[in-house]
Amino acid sequence: MTRPAFWIIITLFFPALLAAHEVDVKLLSTMKVQVVSVSASRGNYMLLLDGKRQHDSLAAKVFQLLVINDSLEVRIQGDTLGRFHSFMLKPLADTCIFKIKPVKPLSGTRMYDGQLTITVRETYLHCRNEVELESYVCGVVESESGGQGGAEFYKVQAILCRTYALAQLGRHITEGFDVCDGVHCQVYRSRTSHPEITAAAENTAGLVLVDKGLTLITAAFHSNCGGQTCNSEDVWGGSLPYLRGRSDSFCQNMPHARWERRIAKDDWLNGLAQRYKYPIEDSAACKAACNMRQNTRANYFSYGGVRIAYKNLRTDWQLKSAYFTVTEAGDSVVIRGRGYGHGVGMCQEGAIHMARKGFEYRYILTYYYKGVDIVHISRLAFFKEEEQE
Repeated sequence: MTRPAFWIIITLFFPALLAAHEVDVKLLSTMKVQVVSVSASRGNYMLLLDGKRQHDSLAAKVFQLLVINDSLEVRIQGDTLGRFHSFMLKPLADTCIFKIKPVKPLSGTRMYDGQLTITVRETYLHCRNEVELESYVCGVVESESGGQGGAEFYKVQAILCRTYALAQLGRHITEGFDVCDGVHCQVYRSRTSHPEITAAAENTAGLVLVDKGLTLITAAFHSNCGGQTCNSEDVWGGSLPYLRGRSDSFCQNMPHARWERRIAKDDWLNGLAQRYKYPIEDSAACKAACNMRQNTRANYFSYGGVRIAYKNLRTDWQLKSAYFTVTEAGDSVVIRGRGYGHGVGMCQEGAIHMARKGFEYRYILTYYYKGVDIVHISRLAFFKEEEQE
């Protein structure tokens, strides 16, 4: 069977990652940044401007970088160092940490391990963090799940984040980096400051989830499934054997298990008419649309030949999930929903509850992903040999 171009990129690049154990992440990827402040927070760095090493004492300064046409203007307190095409802080030890703070637009300070490289692309700053894979995994675990999960849950999340990262490496390779720091890839707001997360990553170092063909799975997860996860094709269109819907009682008393939203009835009905040509001139149709029911997860609401995907209604109204019922209440409709997120793969709050009840990370993973194996990434190095045949 012919493999898609994306697969070829992964097979060619993956062995190099195994050797280097680094990920190149675009930082501040959801922002159009024109000014940042940068400084070393811990350890010694080498400063390179346009690839030329500067005096070591300069690397300890606080820098402000501005976009001027197609160049970077690099400033320190009381002085301008000049205009350059690239700025790099290269760590001289594994324990180095740098700070980066967007100034225009203004945002909070972030801290990262590894190397920082900044250039200008299309009149905005292009900031990249070359970081050791396991450090990146730790940062993603904290960004995606917070600091309240517990040791066994963090092992679960570390394996998923590692698997997802490696499976997605080809997404941005033509843009000069591996993954971005936003939800398009995985959220990576900063290095972790949580010792339990670091320990979980170390205890599962290199472990990933694969299917029976020893292929990295799409390690999808979400906050809360509301008691029932989804098949992958119900949300994204492609059927994957390990992403099968299942009942999940573990998340039902967790913080995001229930939600409620009230919408004006006229807005609700007019939205259906405008987007889906729903027959709101028919009183029976209006009654049905204002009293939708999902006793178990369903994919569509249907009436009179019109079929509307619940996932589309979720997007239209920015609802927390597509698992909800609608009840008429005077001039409004009340939407009572279950869960938070797309519902595919692991339910994070369900997994947290399972971990608290004493379930081991391997059991939790196989509870949410059907027919998968947990292996070390070194077992996947055959990709390069296979591609050369």
